[in-house]
Amino acid sequence: MNRNITLPLVIFFTSLILYSCSTSRIIDTTLAKVYERDQNIRKTAMELTRSVSQGNTMLVDSLVKTTNKMNQIDEENIIIVENILKNGIPENLSKESYETIWLVIDHASLEKQERYLPIIEEMTSRRIISNNRYAILYDRIAMKENRLQRYGTQTIQIASDNTLRIFVWPVENPDKLDSLRNSINLKPIAEYTKVISEETGIQATYDPSLSIEDINKMKTGRLEI
Repeated sequence: MNRNITLPLVIFFTSLILYSCSTSRIIDTTLAKVYERDQNIRKTAMELTRSVSQGNTMLVDSLVKTTNKMNQIDEENIIIVENILKNGIPENLSKESYETIWLVIDHASLEKQERYLPIIEEMTSRRIISNNRYAILYDRIAMKENRLQRYGTQTIQIASDNTLRIFVWPVENPDKLDSLRNSINLKPIAEYTKVISEETGIQATYDPSLSIEDINKMKTGRLEI
């Protein structure tokens, strides 16, 4: 972990969990704060990304600083969640708390995501979190490992000719993608890319003809798009 990270909030919450009578109420309160920090920094990052994509280059430095801060918060949050999960999945938490546990793991490092994927699978099978959460984490791990994703939940931003575009990471079985998404209550891929475009202000595209090799060439500027 980055030695420059300040962890007062982590230490405070971990103390509550480890040295108080770790009731579900205490954990719920802790995870509500974790969720707030996670979402607030991402909202700021999304707003800056939209502005930069629209040509406001004056905000590039602010976007970089916000991204670094987001990474710091993610590292702090996973420490809290790891302590919560130390003795397994806690019982009697609010639905929001269980969803926050998934969210923090989804935003953690690849090593942490792989470690806790079975936990997320169990939480999904027990229906204490939404039934697409395992799919999203599975896809995120696959993309980080440069493998085909399964459910089409992950995207990548690629810059070309000073234009930023978003592409859905290649999937295992394009012909069955929408039926797989429907089985876990996700929108069809065309609707998904439309929502991403509207939320980010960046054109999002799903092109089933693109391979992982194509995407990697785009990242290095060796493939025309």
